[in-house]
Amino acid sequence: MQKLITEIAKKEIEVIAGESNMEEYKSYPLKLPYLAIFIGMKGTAVVNVNFKNHLLKPNDILVLSEDSITVFARTSKDFRLFYCLIDKNLASEIAYNLPNHLFTFLWESPLCVPERRETPLLEMWRGQTLHIIHQCTTYRHIMLRNHLQNFFLKIAEKMPPNGFVKHEYSRKEKLCWRFWDLVGKHCKVHRDVAFYARELCITPFYLSQITKDFMNDSPKGLIDRQVILEMKAMLASSDISIKEMAEQLHFEDTSYMCRYFKRHIGIPLTEYRK
Repeated sequence: MQKLITEIAKKEIEVIAGESNMEEYKSYPLKLPYLAIFIGMKGTAVVNVNFKNHLLKPNDILVLSEDSITVFARTSKDFRLFYCLIDKNLASEIAYNLPNHLFTFLWESPLCVPERRETPLLEMWRGQTLHIIHQCTTYRHIMLRNHLQNFFLKIAEKMPPNGFVKHEYSRKEKLCWRFWDLVGKHCKVHRDVAFYARELCITPFYLSQITKDFMNDSPKGLIDRQVILEMKAMLASSDISIKEMAEQLHFEDTSYMCRYFKRHIGIPLTEYRK
């Protein structure tokens, strides 16, 4: 699995899914991709996530991020799980239409236990995931994005209103979530870190410290990621011209916007639209 995670980190593969007994990864911190889904299939495992133990049973779902400190402490002899490892770019697209408080909830409660009547749906979801990855080509990316969005929206449907935060968050955590909300509201107009720091009444340096601690990225990296998602959404769902797009996103000119897009995605904007 560690080799697979390395391939994801090198941007060679956007998602990998399969099965494992996790035997060779027990008792030391697991290196994770940007987003990981583990679903129990057989047996049980005691998994320590951020210093809290969770019992993973058949059909239980564990949702983890790359900054989750995760150790498989013990596993039964017959233990087996399904894993789905997702890279940063795809995870960002999946998260684009999801409620922000879902991530607060999953950080607090990474273990999700479906109702018994929902287990056949979960088995079908696993099968569909593997089918899309291994059998689909032309529309695989879109299918995976939508398929995984539906998975997380189902979790969002089941969680308490507003994520039900169980403990009082520190000032740094609150600032980090406020920053992310501001980015969602203002990224079409403001791409500079200074704007968000002023809105939060902190320095850009301090903002950089807290986003690296809690979101594992720089403020600029998070802003740019959201702008790119806005651009992808525009390209995918409308016939907007490049000039109109630049105006709506407050770029100085179309050539700069196209360079910006290619720098982050690796291909020209017009080629991506095709």
